[in-house]
Amino acid sequence: MVIGILRGRNQDFSILDQQSYLLSYAQERGLAIDMTELDNSPYNTDLEERYLFLDLLRTLHSKDVILVYSIDVLSKKVGELVKIFDCVLKHDISLHLCSEKIVINSSLNASFLFDLLSRIREDNRKHPMKSRGRPKGSFSKSKFDPYKQEIMTKLEQNISVSQIAKDLGVSRSSLKDYINSRSLKEMVNLQDTTEGTLVIDNESITSSSKTCPLTGD
Repeated sequence: MVIGILRGRNQDFSILDQQSYLLSYAQERGLAIDMTELDNSPYNTDLEERYLFLDLLRTLHSKDVILVYSIDVLSKKVGELVKIFDCVLKHDISLHLCSEKIVINSSLNASFLFDLLSRIREDNRKHPMKSRGRPKGSFSKSKFDPYKQEIMTKLEQNISVSQIAKDLGVSRSSLKDYINSRSLKEMVNLQDTTEGTLVIDNESITSSSKTCPLTGD
């Protein structure tokens, strides 16, 4: 089944624009869209509260195809994108980011996803969403930013947060908050691959011992 997902309340591209682009994209690739769903939740809605989108994910099966106009339709937050990509790959679904001409599936190298998410993170920092105060989901500068790559390298080597904090001469709680807020562990996990799939906690997401972070199965 091929499903097109549209996002309402998009200031840059209307629902009609998105729909027209998906139809053109599908036609060029010999795909027939079986159904279209509209996610009309505000862009600052947390992923766990986008019930229509989550319900749709629960109905999908292996080899299904999702078409979205751009990655922004899914989320603007790196931590949420990690969960969505994890879910898609675990269920052997192909996700097409049509305007970016990117297809995310089990044959895609995880290093590409890591680079993609890194670019999104950097773009979010350079161009935060306009709102009163600090935008939800964006980050102020941190004293740990200069050590980000070193922290990620140590996490990749399975060095504990406590030991990293000791090495850097900082408090464990502050460092843990930084790691969690930047989704650094998830970013590190994206670099590990098992036949092109994501690896979570050193296990392939295709392992039956791991549940999908969004559908629970």
